[in-house]
Amino acid sequence: MKLLFLTISSILFYLISIPLSARCAVCVVQGMSGASIAVLVILSAFMFLFFANWALKKYLEKANN
Repeated sequence: MKLLFLTISSILFYLISIPLSARCAVCVVQGMSGASIAVLVILSAFMFLFFANWALKKYLEKANN
């Protein structure tokens, strides 16, 4: 549980420390086609769900033991 808290805290600290212009969605997708934006969204959702599923399985296995 401490590792999960540490991971979430470090990710939030990293995201907060990034300059605001680097997080601008319009600047990131400027000049990209709709298909490439859709691929980015699908891949990022897949990665998020993969790691969330992995973490949940690990947590549930630990809770059952």
